[in-house]
Amino acid sequence: LSAHWLREEDHRPVGHAMTISDETIKKAVQRYQREYDRYLKLAARVADICRSEIVEGNAIRAQVTSRAKGPKSFEGKLRRFAAAGKKSMPDVDAVFAQVRDLSAVRIATYEQRHEDQVVSLVARRFADASGASPVPERKDKNLQDPGNFYRATHLEAFLRSADIVGTYANVADVPCEIQVCSMMAHVWNEVEHDLGYKPAAGVLSHQERTFLTMLGQSVRMGDNTIQSLFAETERRQQEQGGAFTDVYDFVARLRGWFPGVEDFGRHAGALFEALLPMRLASPDSIQKAIGLTGPLAAAGDQATREPMSMLGPNARFALDPGSSDLLLVLLLPKAATFLAKADPTTEGAARVRWIAEQYLMSKAGDA
Repeated sequence: LSAHWLREEDHRPVGHAMTISDETIKKAVQRYQREYDRYLKLAARVADICRSEIVEGNAIRAQVTSRAKGPKSFEGKLRRFAAAGKKSMPDVDAVFAQVRDLSAVRIATYEQRHEDQVVSLVARRFADASGASPVPERKDKNLQDPGNFYRATHLEAFLRSADIVGTYANVADVPCEIQVCSMMAHVWNEVEHDLGYKPAAGVLSHQERTFLTMLGQSVRMGDNTIQSLFAETERRQQEQGGAFTDVYDFVARLRGWFPGVEDFGRHAGALFEALLPMRLASPDSIQKAIGLTGPLAAAGDQATREPMSMLGPNARFALDPGSSDLLLVLLLPKAATFLAKADPTTEGAARVRWIAEQYLMSKAGDA
């Protein structure tokens, strides 16, 4: 896993006034070595949440990777800051207040169209330093510079209070940098970073810059090709029969039942996993359980209102009519008793179980 996650500022020539003393750098590195395990633990936890709840829970094809910056890399970064003369870090506390990428997670989506969705989900799942939702910082440098194809969204995230329990109590005040981009964009970002942002690499030649521009153009074309590829894959899956092969097949083959739904894949991961033990593993078995045919969006939308209106605005979870919740509520009359016993190993699974429990309570009240 590459250690170069975030783009540092342009380097100034060596010779500017030192804004970070050698003594401060030494003490900051010593402190980081003592606390290194905290940053490793945080990066791993944030990555696990992103992988299980955001990516898998919403049937998004993506790779999630994480790292904590190594102590030597940390020291190198501080010395580059000192040489560039751009940052004032008079003491160790100032160093840790300004260097915010010691823990980092990257979510690289297979399809560019999923980037904004992932960013929105990350902002809802994590917090900023004040406890509010983190504000995304979107970067697409090609809009200003035709030769620069860097594109990514960064969020500085903290664990929410509900996650700060047990062994994670000592990372409550530690930020994690979450970067979201497409896999194709990631290729260009990493290649250009390694060539252009290492002082020892020297100034890029005209030919190198030309090749980077060619690579950037290929990457943008690649994003479009990948989207077309998966659109064709989904079309093929919709035509096949038998059991679902995975959650992506589940979404592809049932999405057409709910025309006009904003994103049927949202919340689909936990629902798919919950249905498998019930042997609801094919379109035919699910249709028999629902007892309805034809477009189901209207029926699903109605089912989210009656009798589930008791959930209310202050409920633990809310039903989402622009997602696979439309299928979930249509299955509740037959599946709620079983779903209410599901093991809530993830946030998504806990959500499915809770909705089933609320449905059963509402039906008991009606009786």
